[in-house]
Amino acid sequence: MKKRILIIITLFSFYSINSQIIYNWQNSTEGWVSGGNCNLTAQPDAMAMRLFASNAVMRSGNLQANLGINGGDYNQVQVMIKNPTSGSAVARLFLYPPGTNTAACYYTFQVGTAMTGFSTYTISLDSLPSGGSSTVYTGPIARFGLRAPWGGVNFDTIFWKQMIISNTNQVIDSVNITFNVDMSQVNESFTTPELNGTFNSWCGNCNAMSDSDGDNIWDVTVALQTGDTIEYKYSADSWSIQETNDPNGSCTNGDPNFTNRVLVVPANDAILSNVCWGSCDSCSSIGSIENLELNDLSIFPNPSSNLISFNSSDNINEIYIYDISGKLVFLKKDLNNNDIDISFLNEGAYFLIANSDNFLRRQKFIVKK
Repeated sequence: MKKRILIIITLFSFYSINSQIIYNWQNSTEGWVSGGNCNLTAQPDAMAMRLFASNAVMRSGNLQANLGINGGDYNQVQVMIKNPTSGSAVARLFLYPPGTNTAACYYTFQVGTAMTGFSTYTISLDSLPSGGSSTVYTGPIARFGLRAPWGGVNFDTIFWKQMIISNTNQVIDSVNITFNVDMSQVNESFTTPELNGTFNSWCGNCNAMSDSDGDNIWDVTVALQTGDTIEYKYSADSWSIQETNDPNGSCTNGDPNFTNRVLVVPANDAILSNVCWGSCDSCSSIGSIENLELNDLSIFPNPSSNLISFNSSDNINEIYIYDISGKLVFLKKDLNNNDIDISFLNEGAYFLIANSDNFLRRQKFIVKK
C-alpha cells in the first residue's frame, strides 16, 4: 500500500482563481530544468532527478519563463515524490520573481527516506516563509523551484511524479458527470473497468466502474469542476489493461503518443453517451455483422495467411475485423491503401467490415496458416 503523508504548503491568501497549475512528470519533464547540481530525465512513472551534490535544485522553466501569478493567487502546493536516499530529507520549495535565479523566499518540508513508493506531501504554511523573507510573500511568481531532499549524494536519484498548485479557498462549481464505456468488444480478460484522467492523477482504480444490469456497459459518476478541460481514458484492474484510442478521433487530444479522450466539463450534470472501448463511437454504430450488405466488397486472396486486400467502389474510411464470436480484433482508420496485414490472426473465420461514407459493407474471409 502506498504511504500518503499530508503536510500543507499554503501561499497565504484568499484570492479566487479559476484553475490549478498541474505538473505531471510521467514521460515528461513538463518544461522543468536543472537549477544546478543535477540533470532531469523523463521516465514512464516519474521524472528522475540525478544528483551531483546534496543541494541540487530544479526549476519550472528557464530564466525567461513567467507564470504570471502572485503569491496570493494560490494557497496550496502538493508534491508527489519518491526519495530512496537517507539523511535529513528536508526539501525546499522556492518562489522566484521574474527574471532572476534568486528566490524571493522558500519553504522547507520534510519527506521520507529510503522510500520504495511514492508519497504525497500537501504542505500548508499560513505562517512566514522558512527563509528569504521576513514577511508573507504576495509578490509576483514567475517560476517555482524544488530542492532535493537533503542527504542525497553524487549520482543518487530522486523521483518526482506530480506537483499541483491550487487555491483551496475558491468556491468550486462542481457537476456530476456519468461516464459510460461498452466493454463487449474487449478481447483481454478483465474484472473491473475504471476511469483515469487528469482529474484523479491517473491513479488507477480510484474511480472504479460498475455494471448493475449486466449489459456490459459500465458506468461511474464523478464530480468535476465546470469549465475545466480534462483528459481521460478507460482502463481496467489498476491499469492491467487500457484502451488504445485513435489520435484522429473526434473525442481525443490528437497526440499520437499519448492519445487520451478530452472533455470540457459542462455547466450542468450530464450523462455521457456510451462509447465502445477504444472508440469515440458506440459499439452499435459499427453495425450488426449479421445484417450488413455483402455487395460491392471483395477480399483477396481468400483464404490467406499473411496479407489480404479488399476492393470496393465506395470510398472506404475505416476497416473493422471481427472474429466469429463478434469480438473486435482489428481496427484501421485513415487508410493509405487497401492492404491489411493479418499475420497476427489465428487460423479461422473472420468478418471484415468496411465503413464507407454511406454504407457499412461486410465480407467473410478465412485465415489459413
